[in-house]
Amino acid sequence: MSQNPVLQNPSKKGLPFFNFKFFRNMSLRNRLLLAFIALALVPMLINSSVSATIGTNGLKNEIIQGLQSIATLKEEAIREWLETVRVNLRLAGNDKLVRQGLNELLQNNPEATVSPDELRNELIAFNKNGNYFVEIFLISPEGKVVLSTDSNQEGKIQITQAYFQEGLLGEYTSPPSYEVSRARYSIILSEPLKNASGRTIGVLAGRVNLDTLSGIMAQATGLGEEGETYLVTANNAVLTQLAYIELIPGETYIRTEGITKAIQEKSAGSATYVDYAGNPVFGAYRWIPELQVALIAEHNQSAALAATNRITLTVIGIAIVTILLALFIAYIVARGITTPIADLAEIADKVSHGDLTLQADASRKDEIGVLAESFNTMTSRLRELIGSLEQRISDRTKALATSTEVSRRLSSLLVEADLVKEVVEQVKTSFNYYHAHIYLLNQTGDELLMAGGTGEAGKTMLANKHKIAFGKGLVGRAAETNAPVLVADTTNNPDWLPNPLLPETKSEVAIPISIEDRVLGVLDVQQNVTNGLSAADADLLQAISNQIAIALQNARTLAGIQQQANREQLIASINQKIISENNVEGALQVAVREIGRALGTRAAIRLTQSNGQEE
Repeated sequence: MSQNPVLQNPSKKGLPFFNFKFFRNMSLRNRLLLAFIALALVPMLINSSVSATIGTNGLKNEIIQGLQSIATLKEEAIREWLETVRVNLRLAGNDKLVRQGLNELLQNNPEATVSPDELRNELIAFNKNGNYFVEIFLISPEGKVVLSTDSNQEGKIQITQAYFQEGLLGEYTSPPSYEVSRARYSIILSEPLKNASGRTIGVLAGRVNLDTLSGIMAQATGLGEEGETYLVTANNAVLTQLAYIELIPGETYIRTEGITKAIQEKSAGSATYVDYAGNPVFGAYRWIPELQVALIAEHNQSAALAATNRITLTVIGIAIVTILLALFIAYIVARGITTPIADLAEIADKVSHGDLTLQADASRKDEIGVLAESFNTMTSRLRELIGSLEQRISDRTKALATSTEVSRRLSSLLVEADLVKEVVEQVKTSFNYYHAHIYLLNQTGDELLMAGGTGEAGKTMLANKHKIAFGKGLVGRAAETNAPVLVADTTNNPDWLPNPLLPETKSEVAIPISIEDRVLGVLDVQQNVTNGLSAADADLLQAISNQIAIALQNARTLAGIQQQANREQLIASINQKIISENNVEGALQVAVREIGRALGTRAAIRLTQSNGQEE
């Protein structure tokens, strides 16, 4: 018998591994062991890598979004505090008795009705109510401090100070500056003091108490023990307390990538970098022009990713156990298969050399005996049987894929429902809103279906399967434009759609839940106070919506990955049981039984001989 010349051609090259002599000479048992290990190892490695990557990226995005939200909240709190301090300085100057005394003092009125001591005590008493200032003082047009709540400062010349020069022209806020005499940083607010005719006769100024500012930055607001927020001046001087090093006013200066970008670009952003203590962190930064300072929010990377690392280690542990178990099972199965098959292979070799009188020993009553008996049948019947098997497995595989896809969608919907319920409850409770609910865009994109709501009204609307057409009302317009829609006063907005279940609604805002241009749904919040919702609320809720969008995407992605893993595990289990059978008929029976069990239905197989008789 002639040999295949292609196999003898030394110039023919295949995959490098398969050209190794030891693999070509490897026994069938060892090849089966390698194949079983590969089947167990490759899907596990792929699934573990994809899961770890998606989980890590999703967590990083969530942390960055959280830091940006915290930085926004801190920035708004600082602006509100600064405005409150400004208002209190204005109120001090507008007090009737104080204004009269200041005018008389600046005009050197010999018949003054209010003495400097009385005026000083009046300002001290006023400041005690809020303790917003460490000093309130009055500067004459010549730049001299003529009155101060700290009498030691009276008589000092401030003509070269920016807060005096700018204060003659209008309201002014000085950037933080270090005062050696006080051994601390100071921020000074100033404004012109005018007489009854509107002429500027002096400058009223206040040295701000920075304890409240430090308190704002010290609040954790969800950062935990491994996160912090702090302020840095334009010359890299630290203004508020740090978590890892002691702050020495006037001596502590730090530089990081986040600080440098905030100061140089005077903008907001986020990055991963090494902090002032040498720790890798996730950071969000913002420039506050009113104070000329950078606001930094940071979270330690190792602490933030600890959960993902634990999951990765768990997955690796499971993979190792799975591989060891697969190796043990593969050895047992391979040995049971290859030993009797080796005997059959010897007979088959002799048959292939022309000895057609030989028959395989079919005296065994187990599956090997069935295999030997099948070996003695005609090859045409075997080919027909194999073709039929392939078609049936293909049909069952398609049915199994369809069932798994349906299960995946149901599982994703349940996860989304839990997520939506938690979000609306937290939004309503945390910010004391009248009502909050979430709509999710349906598959056709023409309707928004209510997925979660608070209170009895939310339960009723969920029970009634409440929905809103795409583009209709505030919710529909928010989804259509992918932009927040705010109605501060619902009574004056003709496009607002009232809800009888929420009769006390006076203001409403609808925030799209989207990732870039893809809208997933809408977060709708209502308040029972006219003008109870503002642009600040919209910005805050937009940040929350961004996190909801990421969470929804992660939930759906992770649910899809879980469903894919379950499908692979099921197929692998069926394949293992099929492989454990030592004959085609037994393999068919196992395949039909397991596929039927997986599909939740009964299944059977009927084998027909070439003469039409059934077995």
